Amino acid sequence: MTELEAILLLVVSVGAFIMPFVSNRLNLPSPVAEIIFGLIIGMFFSDIFHKTEVVRFLGELGFIILMYLAGLEINFENIKKLPSKNKFIYISVISLIIIFSIFTVYYLNLPNIYILVLLTTAIGLLFPVLKDLNITSTHFGQTLLIIGSIGEVVSLISITIFFVVYKYGFSKEAFIHLLEIYLFFSFAYILLRLFKLFIWWFPDKIPVFLKSEGVTETSVRANFVNMFIFVALAALLGLEPIIGAFFGGLLFSVIFKEKEQVIEKLSSFGYGFLIPIFFIDVGLRFNLMELLQLQVIYNAVLLSALMLIVRFLASSLLIFANFSFIEMLLTPFTLSIPLTLLVAIATIGYETQMINKLQASTIILTAILTALIYPWIFKNIIKRINFIQK
Repeated sequence: MTELEAILLLVVSVGAFIMPFVSNRLNLPSPVAEIIFGLIIGMFFSDIFHKTEVVRFLGELGFIILMYLAGLEINFENIKKLPSKNKFIYISVISLIIIFSIFTVYYLNLPNIYILVLLTTAIGLLFPVLKDLNITSTHFGQTLLIIGSIGEVVSLISITIFFVVYKYGFSKEAFIHLLEIYLFFSFAYILLRLFKLFIWWFPDKIPVFLKSEGVTETSVRANFVNMFIFVALAALLGLEPIIGAFFGGLLFSVIFKEKEQVIEKLSSFGYGFLIPIFFIDVGLRFNLMELLQLQVIYNAVLLSALMLIVRFLASSLLIFANFSFIEMLLTPFTLSIPLTLLVAIATIGYETQMINKLQASTIILTAILTALIYPWIFKNIIKRINFIQK
């Protein structure tokens, strides 16, 4: 490691530590502050960043853990408990978002990857926003998390299919590859179900996977093993490792219900250090001046507006789920902040050379704008109307 590489590692580590304090002071989402920090220091370390393997490795590992946690935190029990009518409406909302996104991109003759940008939904930033307003336990807050969870699963599946089709085209090879992926995850699901049966017969073994006792931290080890198995198998299938990590966490979440302690352990490890390094790493990959180009700003503002419009149109269905007018008005803002998945799309798209630097910069700036503006609007509307749940 050269002196400059050591200095970069030191700066990134210090930045990962101080950014939460800076973001709280500026009322910014922490990931946004970390990306901006990466953009700023990138102006000084751009020449050595691509040669510094340790920072890129830590960032990649943080990305994998972030996506594993995204899958792990999805609560399928809440989805299962939904009335069939509401379940159908929520899935229909997500389906309409996809349909309107495809129509919008083709009507405006935009690059195909912007379909993913417009349809993507995630709960990574939604949960802390709801928690900050103390409405996570309300009917409205829980419903938003359920819709967001359904949207996140659909988004990851869409991203997987999109990049497979991009790589192989609409061909026999693409169909076979998608079939292999389906069979793999079906096989993995069956194995996990059998594993669950084993746990049912031997309940005394559950603490090994869900609880940590002593210095061995067996539950954390078990989850890392599960995560890396799916990461490795995804890579062998020609998929991005983060997609394997997400579905690994998703399947674990389906099998194990009492996972709060595991999530807490992994979150403290991931969000405590590695995930912030990933967001700083994202900022380092891009030039701040490129993000401030007029064309990039125009495209990012356009995509941000289209993302909100698409969700306004789709959310009209929620009237049939007994949503009030104000709840229908607020919902699009909460479903338009898929910060982590937009960063994933930009990162994967640029690394696979599917998009150029200008398009990747546009998606990153869109992620930043939506994460800054829409939560702020949502919070202020909630506070001004003194929002009270039934």
